[in-house]
Amino acid sequence: MRKLLLIAGMLCLYLSGHAQSDTTVYLNNVEVTGNRMNIRFSESSRNVNIIDREEIKAMPAQSLPEILSYVPGVDIRQRGPIGVQSDISIRGGSFEQTLVMWNGIKMTDPQTGHHMMNVPINNTVLDRVEVIKGPGARIYGQNAYAGAVNFITRPPSERKVFLNSYYGAFNSYGATAGISLPVGSLKQYASVGFDKSDGYRYNTDYDIQNLFYQAELAAGPGQLQVLFGHTDRNFGANGFYASPVYTDQYEEVTTTVSSISYQYQSNNWQFTPRVSWRRNRDFYLFIRDNPEAYENLHLTNTLSLELNAYNENKLGRTGVGIEYRDENIEGDWVRGGERTKSSFDGFSRTNIGIFLEHRLKINHLDVTPGIYIGDYNEFGTQAFPGIDLGYQINDALRVYGNIGNSFRLPSATDLFYSSPSEIGNENLNPGEAWTFEIGSRYMKNSLSLEANLFKRNNSNLIDWVLNPDDSIWYAQNFEGVKTYGLEFSAQRIFDPASWIQRIQFSGNFLNQSLADQEVTSRYSLEHIRHQLILNVHHKLFAGIKNDLRIRYIDRVGQAPYWLVDDRIYYQKDQFQIFVEATNLLNTSYTEVMTPMPGRWFRAGLQLNLEF
Repeated sequence: MRKLLLIAGMLCLYLSGHAQSDTTVYLNNVEVTGNRMNIRFSESSRNVNIIDREEIKAMPAQSLPEILSYVPGVDIRQRGPIGVQSDISIRGGSFEQTLVMWNGIKMTDPQTGHHMMNVPINNTVLDRVEVIKGPGARIYGQNAYAGAVNFITRPPSERKVFLNSYYGAFNSYGATAGISLPVGSLKQYASVGFDKSDGYRYNTDYDIQNLFYQAELAAGPGQLQVLFGHTDRNFGANGFYASPVYTDQYEEVTTTVSSISYQYQSNNWQFTPRVSWRRNRDFYLFIRDNPEAYENLHLTNTLSLELNAYNENKLGRTGVGIEYRDENIEGDWVRGGERTKSSFDGFSRTNIGIFLEHRLKINHLDVTPGIYIGDYNEFGTQAFPGIDLGYQINDALRVYGNIGNSFRLPSATDLFYSSPSEIGNENLNPGEAWTFEIGSRYMKNSLSLEANLFKRNNSNLIDWVLNPDDSIWYAQNFEGVKTYGLEFSAQRIFDPASWIQRIQFSGNFLNQSLADQEVTSRYSLEHIRHQLILNVHHKLFAGIKNDLRIRYIDRVGQAPYWLVDDRIYYQKDQFQIFVEATNLLNTSYTEVMTPMPGRWFRAGLQLNLEF
């Protein structure tokens, strides 16, 4: 640990000592997206990571989970490559404690959080990714317990054709084709794409298909926005669930998301009504070639109605909002050759929530208190307050702190699932937490530095625990779980003529304990303890560049390991040809009981053509 801290300190000093004054960091003016109030990144009083389009294009990554794996404090636990099935957790929380959004649309699934990363988009259409760490209930509502991720897409203003394709080891290949067709005040973009592979070991083949459409239209006093996405994921699920010894599992997941919203201004108010619908179909076989032995089929539908608004006034900016969510599950299953209604069939959950927040700025001090009040048909009415405080010491240096209460509802799987190796718990209570954070951010010219400390006191933490007497996983609430953490990050953007273009160095050190109990936890207490991430982006020769990513991961229950990924590419105007590799060291490691792939090479091209 001391060696890791020494390395971090030396690199931060190097970055600080080599900052130049002729380059402006674009993040100064980027706004962190909120459903009511957007705040400039430089003025935010929270720990936020933003990954922009240019960085995404240079990464050795072909999927959303791979992009997020390079963010400090984020734990991506994949059951297969290219985002086949992956869980995301932030700061030691479970995948059910992280809210995933697409342009503010919540991807929450009432059946299980395993489906939240089934976002029907790919890297090609991304404008940026925002990772907001810490309690987000007062901003986003339920399940923003330990943090939130928002995938932002925007239709281009130019007429363009987009193409991204690759081929790699294990007969893995994929392509995405898109077209931007602006017509007058209408901007629109559509794309189709797929990813396929024979698999890197027995029964890990996959076939993923995506369909995407987005439009923005100036209409009357405001702007109309339409979103549609559809993803089909069919994959061999060797050891994905219950136990690694179950090697013949298979799953098909289909997710469709659509949304329509209208943003308009009236005097000092801006209003954004939105209606969205999410449908998820999950078909699971315990034995791929013997469907009659054990099968699950579930359909979930979520309807969401929202009205968000903010007002500029003499006292600052006030944000208000109301949401209504209706979630339903239908399903049946086969047990021992007999088909019956599943224990999820008829599950229904409704929620009405009210948001209120206000940002007040007094000289160099800004204060943003807020509250979310939610009424649930199962758990009654509950309130979740929070407050952010920031002080701008000078143009470059800011100190901040925040306190917030957050919560996560038990899923249908937590409550009602039953199998030979897993038993849910109908008496589960929602998990809650109070989180406290203090931090400091330095941003000047091409250099940015940030460090923060946080503490999370968990109450009624929901997790699955193994009973050694009968080898069955049981869902239950825990008390006395405390989480402590330190995070830091440093970024230096160099002059475009320099050999080195960008250096990023970040990490987190986490301690999470369950007071006075020794248990085998499936999710929350199998977290990353320590993590270091280094990115060096530099030139090679003749217009060829290299993006190197090195990660050190120390996870509870495993020996620490190193992962090295790299992309070498040639970029000319809107054309890129690349060769990339993940896990160059061929490291053996496991995520969620699943041995992950070894060294994996891919080559491909990206093309953007105006017409």
